[in-house]
Amino acid sequence: MSDVVSAAHGSKAGTPPEKSSLTIDNKSLVKNPQKGRVTTGKAQPTPARPGPTQPSAPPAAAASPAAAPAAPPSGGEAEWKEIAAKARKRVADDKTRVGELEAATKKLENDFYAWDDGQYRDRVIKPAWDRSRSDLETAKQELAEAEKDLADLPEKARKAGALPGWIRE
Repeated sequence: MSDVVSAAHGSKAGTPPEKSSLTIDNKSLVKNPQKGRVTTGKAQPTPARPGPTQPSAPPAAAASPAAAPAAPPSGGEAEWKEIAAKARKRVADDKTRVGELEAATKKLENDFYAWDDGQYRDRVIKPAWDRSRSDLETAKQELAEAEKDLADLPEKARKAGALPGWIRE
């Protein structure tokens, strides 16, 4: 039986099989319990911080398209007005979405407690209600990020040399 296993692994008879380089520790585990998977990729070495002997590297691109730019633009008035308008629109859109999801969640909650058919309630209404609640939590987090970005915008503009009137409504 061990010959079959050795042949399947492609190792020669008498040589021990190679050990896997996979190590499960706190660094390789997923921090978000909703993802629920163990990462199996190889650990990437962290880059050294630029010091007096190393030149600094350009900043990486933003992780998500909705995130604020990593380096504030040093453009003119039109560019800053556009950035401020986008930030305000993002906050308004996120507030609207949170309101819609709160209404949908409340309706599903009322339907859940008002429906007599237990099977329909548990198979249809409860999963939709759970999904709506998780979407609502995500939307609330996105709204908080958008509001923080809007609150940080005047400071970013000031550091980039923009005039205060450029980001006002």
